[in-house]
Amino acid sequence: MAPAATRLAPFPDLPIDAFLYGHEGPWPQPSRDHPFGLAPGIYRIPQEEWDDWTKYVQSYYRDNVVEFGLRSAVASGHRALKPNEYPDISDADFNTLVCEGLYSKFLSRLDAQDERIFRDYMTDPAYDYLKSDYSCMRVVRITHVGETVAASVALVRRPKNDVGYHYDVVAIQLQAWDPASGQFKESEIFTKEDKGVWPIARLFLLQGAIHRINLIDHTEVHFPADAINAITKTVLPKNNLVLRLMQPHMWLSMPVNNTVLEGQRSLINRNTWYMWSPFVAQGDEVRKLLPFGWFGSQYYSAALAPLQPYKDAYFDNPNSSYPPFVYDPTPPAIPSLYGEFLNAYFPPIRKFVRDVLEHMDDTDWQEVRFWAHHIAIWIPGFPSADDLTGADGTSRNPELLADVLAHFIWNASVRHSADHQTLHEMIAGGVDAAGNKTPARPVPFILRVVPPLRKNYTLKAQPVDDSQLGLIERAEKFYEWATDQVPLCWPADLNSAYWADLLFYQPHNSWHLTQVEADIKGDPNRFYAFDSEELKNLVRQFHADLVALDGDLKEKHPEKHFVPLGEIASSIQY
Repeated sequence: MAPAATRLAPFPDLPIDAFLYGHEGPWPQPSRDHPFGLAPGIYRIPQEEWDDWTKYVQSYYRDNVVEFGLRSAVASGHRALKPNEYPDISDADFNTLVCEGLYSKFLSRLDAQDERIFRDYMTDPAYDYLKSDYSCMRVVRITHVGETVAASVALVRRPKNDVGYHYDVVAIQLQAWDPASGQFKESEIFTKEDKGVWPIARLFLLQGAIHRINLIDHTEVHFPADAINAITKTVLPKNNLVLRLMQPHMWLSMPVNNTVLEGQRSLINRNTWYMWSPFVAQGDEVRKLLPFGWFGSQYYSAALAPLQPYKDAYFDNPNSSYPPFVYDPTPPAIPSLYGEFLNAYFPPIRKFVRDVLEHMDDTDWQEVRFWAHHIAIWIPGFPSADDLTGADGTSRNPELLADVLAHFIWNASVRHSADHQTLHEMIAGGVDAAGNKTPARPVPFILRVVPPLRKNYTLKAQPVDDSQLGLIERAEKFYEWATDQVPLCWPADLNSAYWADLLFYQPHNSWHLTQVEADIKGDPNRFYAFDSEELKNLVRQFHADLVALDGDLKEKHPEKHFVPLGEIASSIQY
């Protein structure tokens, strides 16, 4: 007999108007695409939140879509006459791009199969070895016409006892799907010595990186927080201090995330392609990457998921690059300058949160117990009611609660804003802390050349059935033939990447972290609904601490000043 369900005693009944949305608050549901493979979705979002999204987010897209399209066409046109349409990059800059910026999130330990593959390139005992893994691209097999894809894994080394981040990408292996045989073909191991093939191998690695950041790692910033958002707004009464603290950092997030997953004009709409969609395959194909960010790589294990159409024995063994999602109350340890920037913001946020929690009363804690119980059901690793308050409800753990809430705020503001700003600057170039312009980096969503498998590789365009091409594609194919060139991509491919950047990657903040002041009469979605002078002083001190940190990074550590404080949003707003 199954054990009887247990119930956690809720706080006393409250009138309907004690809650933000009465008894019609949002609640998590299993994902529509992969019910157990993706973070729970929120499909019934209150109209008030959609109204704000329409005013602050949809209007941005509507007002700028044409202008951004024209700017993208001009930018892509500038490179239309060059056979190598992606910016050149030195090996030193390639190391920086892969290992010290946004993509440094992907550095992980080697697994047994990696050690086997790269064993001949790991012989120097003066180094520690890591990997940068894009084997996730094995599930993307049906590309747009004429476009190519390859999974990849890079071997990375770092001097032992290195106090900085002196990384070096040592070797790359590619894995290309062969539809004729229904199998993957593995390449030889490429190194910098393989000058004829190394630049192309690097581009296929970067293609995996740009798809992974969009559809796996950055999704961990967006979607798991939705369940916390929805339950917080539904379970906690309006006057609960935790809700008043969190609400400004949840603003716009649920409709933004729902639009990404379900919007008709989304980059990853399942069956409709738009000119601003830069990915190598149709939406329903690239969405196969999403489970790597929630369930982990074993979602596609042939042994564990025999009914999945993309089952793959390659993923039978756990891959350290794609672990299952677990809510960690502290920031991840990203071994890079980018990681140091992100983590520098956690202490002042946590200090603020911890000081606020000193003002919780008995009722707040009783309500938080019920709140944690429901979130822990949906979010693996989220502290349970007993973790936060003890089995008897009286052994309170404000330190753990401070970690949990600070992580939520840090993720929604600093982590999300930094990801977008850094990705935007890779595509468009940027300005460093000293005011110097930084160049655009290669962001090869699309490649139209056959993936290299051997060191004697010769650049060759992917064969295409002309009957499958549209008018613009035919013109580009004719130009390729007339000029006897083998372009890495076509101008229209670049146009899509530039357009996506301007619409979706480039930050467009509606409300900044430093604008969230204490105002009991203000909109609680943008202000802390704090009325006591003590809480107001905590907010003032919090802002002062943030300003001091930003100044210290800018003046003393410009190499880690990835995003100015004034460009960090208060919540996930795009």
